[in-house]
Amino acid sequence: MNVLALDVSISGCSVAIVNPEKNLSSSQSIETERGQAEVLIPMIESCVLQCHLKMSDINLIAVTRGPGSFTGVRIGLATARSLGLALDIPVIGLSTLDVIARGYQDNDALFLIDTKRGDFYGQVGEAGEPRIWSEAEIQSFDGLKVKDIRPDIFVLATMAIEKYQGQTGYEISLAPTPIYLREAEVSEAKKPSLYSINL
Repeated sequence: MNVLALDVSISGCSVAIVNPEKNLSSSQSIETERGQAEVLIPMIESCVLQCHLKMSDINLIAVTRGPGSFTGVRIGLATARSLGLALDIPVIGLSTLDVIARGYQDNDALFLIDTKRGDFYGQVGEAGEPRIWSEAEIQSFDGLKVKDIRPDIFVLATMAIEKYQGQTGYEISLAPTPIYLREAEVSEAKKPSLYSINL
């Protein structure tokens, strides 16, 4: 099974092609705060070529679904779902915090992602309950704290294979949805609109 794994949930982009049976893998990762939508597809195409495959050889797509960057999560999910639909293959979504936690031996650790708003998205261990943590709550937590570690793209692919249940084709009802722990901030325009609509 050739798995395409995507992560755009925290910062930058990470892409990998993995086939455990053939010991085949290729990955690319870049650090950037913006422009992920422009670089993600070329990175995917490059990884596919490095593995001497075609896009039609991909059997499964794995993607992180948050929590994390509101824009990044949307870019990753939109790309994964679009490719799944175009290639008619399953798309498996996984919690960003679960993927980060899987990479650590200590399953009692507190895993944290900076929200950039003075607090953190966090959960204790893999499959813990994600929520927003304040600095005071983090300071009072008695245990290992792991902050702002990007998900391991190969762990993401492995977890997607574990979750895969023999589904064939793209099923919109099973397509992953984002994990948002708070609403996106929307600011109102400071200047009045030049146009008005009378209803």
